[in-house]
Amino acid sequence: MKTYRYNINGNDYEVAVEGIENHTATVVVNGETYTVKMPEEEKPAPRPVVVKPAAAPAQDTAKKHSVKAPLPGVIVEVTVKPGDEIKRGDTVVVLDAMKMENNITSDYTGKITEICVVPGESVMEGKDLIILE
Repeated sequence: MKTYRYNINGNDYEVAVEGIENHTATVVVNGETYTVKMPEEEKPAPRPVVVKPAAAPAQDTAKKHSVKAPLPGVIVEVTVKPGDEIKRGDTVVVLDAMKMENNITSDYTGKITEICVVPGESVMEGKDLIILE
């Protein structure tokens, strides 16, 4: 049993909470027992369900892939041109990052459809370097 002392408008009260059950508390105030109804907790309003529209089907049946810059740097050399057939692991771009030249290789086999960078261009991490299908 928890006991509290209060002074309200100059009057002293000793309040003991004997128990709480089903939103009803039994309290003793200065030796007199009272039953106190407490308001029930409000239940949160249901959240609306948001449904995303289905993506439009791709018009192009060929699967396109891109080779992205793994870190920021400056393009030193592009070793491929549009129309070239490359295999996974082939170097497609040389990127200078922190005074080190890095060979950027393709994770895919396919045909180069687009070159997105030129030598001397500064690129940020994640920029598309080449597109292939």
